[in-house]
Amino acid sequence: MPYGDPDPEDPMALTGVVLPAADEHSLREMASCFIEEFLRDGWSQAQLRAMFRNPSYRGPYLVWREKGEAFVEAVLQDVLQRWPVKPS
Repeated sequence: MPYGDPDPEDPMALTGVVLPAADEHSLREMASCFIEEFLRDGWSQAQLRAMFRNPSYRGPYLVWREKGEAFVEAVLQDVLQRWPVKPS
């Protein structure tokens, strides 16, 4: 196959899909995943909170915009119980 033409049989081809993520359970899981990933990468609690308010981080910002500060804080505290770190 020539370079640049997509191969429908290629298992490594990047494929995007749209998933519904408007219900509370989906937003909670999404927020938990973001928090855990960045927490394990060494981010402070302050940095995590700021990420949710930053429109450049589209997923976390969606959660913050849809559910608000209290929701994000509750999810953050839940994740911190599983992955304790120093408060910031």
